[in-house]
Amino acid sequence: MTHDPFGKLKFKDRDESWAGVARFPLFAALGDRPEPPQMTDDEARQRLADMSAALDAMKEQMRERFGDQIEKAFAEIDRATQDELQRIEGPDADPDPEDAARAAKRAGLRAKRAAKLAEGKFPFRVAAPDEAAPTPAQAATFAFLRDNEQLVLDAVRAAVWESFQNAYNDEYWRQVGGVKPAASIDELKDRFAVLRFDITREARGGFAHLVFHIDSDWQDEHGELVVFSPAARAAQWTTWDGLYDLLDSDEPDAGDDRPQTPHEELMDAIWDGDEAKARELVAAGADVNALADDECPPLWVAVDQMEVELVRRLLEFGANPKLANAEERSTPLKHAKRMYRDMGFAPSKNADPMLANMMELMQQAAGPAMHEYKQRLEQIVALLEAAGGTG
Repeated sequence: MTHDPFGKLKFKDRDESWAGVARFPLFAALGDRPEPPQMTDDEARQRLADMSAALDAMKEQMRERFGDQIEKAFAEIDRATQDELQRIEGPDADPDPEDAARAAKRAGLRAKRAAKLAEGKFPFRVAAPDEAAPTPAQAATFAFLRDNEQLVLDAVRAAVWESFQNAYNDEYWRQVGGVKPAASIDELKDRFAVLRFDITREARGGFAHLVFHIDSDWQDEHGELVVFSPAARAAQWTTWDGLYDLLDSDEPDAGDDRPQTPHEELMDAIWDGDEAKARELVAAGADVNALADDECPPLWVAVDQMEVELVRRLLEFGANPKLANAEERSTPLKHAKRMYRDMGFAPSKNADPMLANMMELMQQAAGPAMHEYKQRLEQIVALLEAAGGTG
């Protein structure tokens, strides 16, 4: 569709957003970074030495904490790693005929992107659940960026510089990741790129948030993002794990005006521990098992969160212990037993020595917490079995 002020937009089902391209020459100049130069032999040897030193230091710390038994886990990891390398790189390994096609497709997409960036055109997304039209707050943010591109760029660069310093000051990550020094953001010019920006549905002060996707050579494990708030004129860097902590909103969701169903009210009452209200709702006809088509059974969710009292309350108010999670294809009881096995509290049918050793170490490191999890799951299993659960 074509939308003022965004121009031509195409809906992306996977991301639930409208995709477009607009003229933002300052960001387009940072939209790509050259392939890193091939390391010299000396650089490669130094990189391996740094990584080896960092890993040896980590192993020594684990030996001090867990004793000689850690050697079993290390040996199993080394064996599994060698087996996998031989499988991938062995002399009999045939090249995947689809690899060349995928590589050619990626090269074509990169060429198209480079051509657009050279024209000062930069990609963006506008969040749009259910193909909703852009909101006034999203339009206001887009207009703000058009009028203040340099201001926003400076804020994004400052956040990127902060993320680099955070990575470089971590000695372990500096060694393992091979993070090279830099004295200023200008020295990082060819070491990061701004891939695109998203305009969120969340808004504050009449403006939606901007989320810039960053490709850098120091933060690639969890992804790097920079969130800019036009209302606050400030930017912060984060990873995907912390993104939603920065997307505060003072505007109600579009669905907030819809009255709750009796089932939703009942769920809220049970979750909040308001048993008096829950009894009133049940007496009035509310059904704890009246789920929406895409709703996960609340009893399954309570098991997943290991909330013993919540499992107890849901069962007391009639939750069906045989109602399965369609996506996971498991009943609450089956899920509880699987969690019990996966956390190492019961033998697995497909025993893996490496995983067993690592799980043993994790249990020792967690200490009392693991004992509490074990007790919780045992209580949950007992409650579900007593209620006639299957699995």
